[in-house]
Amino acid sequence: MWYFIPMEMTIQNGISPSGRVTLPPSKSEAIRAALLIGLAGGDPRLAVAGFPEPYCGDLCDALLAAKELKSAYVGESAALMRFMIPIQAVKWGRVEVSADEVLYKRGYAEIEDCLGVSLAPIPGTTLIHKRVRLGRKNRFGIDCSRSSQFLSGLLMALPLMKRDCEIILKNPPVSKPYSDMTLDFVRLFGGRVEETETGYITHPSRYAVPEEIPVMGDASYAAVFEAMNLLGGSVEISGASGTTRQPDRRFAEYAAMSDCDITDCPDLLPLLAAVACGRRGDTVIRGTARLRTKESDRESGTVELINGLGGSAEVGNDRVVVHGTGSLRGGAVDPQDDHRLCFAAAVAATICSEPVTIKNVECTRKSAPRFPEDLAGMGMLSL
Repeated sequence: MWYFIPMEMTIQNGISPSGRVTLPPSKSEAIRAALLIGLAGGDPRLAVAGFPEPYCGDLCDALLAAKELKSAYVGESAALMRFMIPIQAVKWGRVEVSADEVLYKRGYAEIEDCLGVSLAPIPGTTLIHKRVRLGRKNRFGIDCSRSSQFLSGLLMALPLMKRDCEIILKNPPVSKPYSDMTLDFVRLFGGRVEETETGYITHPSRYAVPEEIPVMGDASYAAVFEAMNLLGGSVEISGASGTTRQPDRRFAEYAAMSDCDITDCPDLLPLLAAVACGRRGDTVIRGTARLRTKESDRESGTVELINGLGGSAEVGNDRVVVHGTGSLRGGAVDPQDDHRLCFAAAVAATICSEPVTIKNVECTRKSAPRFPEDLAGMGMLSL
């Protein structure tokens, strides 16, 4: 089921959003749960039971991939790709994954080095079809300086081995709350994994679907409306949970800081920058350099977004600095095909003196297909 999403939308200035929004399922939790359900022989759609459709693009791709497993299309979800490669390599001894072309630009060298194999797509295609010979390999070193998603893929895959295996972390993982989330899910499904001083040890396990699958509302999407509320809105958010492992649940905590480090929750950068424009003074957001390889160069894209709306922001050494004045001018925004920048532009519109026109709104289908409808329900635009 797909909702109509306009190519472009204009948000009027001077409107304080109010109303109610119901959160979609957490992408991070639901994708992990769906894959583990599939590996346990269950129906991956159990991961989103109780959540109404439509589901976002990444999640739709994950539900299908979790059903097929041996051969998967991962769309433009870097997380799904980084999970599927080690799962397929361990369980079937080969990788058969296809993806949108843009995804290959984000790279996966870390998992290639870990598995000891080149995973370049077949020339002229976007399909990886490669035999992976692990032999008696039982030690897996992984570079986690750019993403913890490769580690999460190993944590799901290695309990499927018929021998004990050791994961050795070459460096402290960024976004560790996400690998902790994976570990929670793996153990819930029966995976036997120990955390050590240098990484993890996995033991041969058999996955089984638990009676309850703890997929919560999406804290990343909740943060959009929490940001609007901090700037004068009164949006009621339905489906949020304080018990979730999702690091973005701490958005309000970070937004209250004039100096914060988002190493563990990188998706929050654009929203934190938008909120920082609503107060006077400088706000320093650290741990931003690795955002250059997200759906866009999200570090510079955030700065361009703020400056394009009449604000002042700059990129520093692994940080973004926002020089807040309490308001913005408005204007036209190109979110560079990045859903997070699109969300931030809508938040910024609440403190603009002129309307804000957002182009290529279809990019929000990746994580929130109801976004335009939710904005319309709050009086921010007409569909």
